[in-house]
Amino acid sequence: GVQTCALPIFENTVYMRNYSIPSLILIFFSLCFVGWIWEVTLHLISSHTFVNRGVLHGPWLPIYGSGGILILICLKKLRNKPVVEFFASVVLCGFVEYFTSLYLEISCGRRWWNYNGYFLNLNGRICAEGLLAFGIGGMAIVYFVAPFLDNYFRKIKLEIILPICAALMLIFVSDQLYTRKHPNTGEGITCMQDIDEK
Repeated sequence: GVQTCALPIFENTVYMRNYSIPSLILIFFSLCFVGWIWEVTLHLISSHTFVNRGVLHGPWLPIYGSGGILILICLKKLRNKPVVEFFASVVLCGFVEYFTSLYLEISCGRRWWNYNGYFLNLNGRICAEGLLAFGIGGMAIVYFVAPFLDNYFRKIKLEIILPICAALMLIFVSDQLYTRKHPNTGEGITCMQDIDEK
């Protein structure tokens, strides 16, 4: 009886938990937005100009949200082994970043990032510095950010959280559909000309 009562309290305060679908959706969008803020801020600091970073037009970068959610779902069994979790996050995020770059180049004829010249880069699509950052970010998501957000989202009633999730997904899908024909490009966003123009 004691264990049954203690378990929910224990799950509310630590990283070993199951995330509900609404919570995963909101965590995804939260990470997408944080990733967008991060990229925009870095460009603002380096170039002193505001640029809407990313292939989409809204304030979100799906690669950050996708990477975070994949870590939470696919690497769940590794959460009690932080060192293994870190290296698995590096590999998983490296895979996501590499093939996202490849897909965007094939489908749109452009690159949205290029790590040529960076230490230990692979075809300019991923590099050691970026993978290290993703590994550290993945650890932060698993052990701090996701549990913190989940605790907050659990307090919101379903009749409120479900319409919010639906609205976000509708806007996001609309952005995706519009972006297929009109990707977000330009100075500070894409880093090379159309392949056909080279």
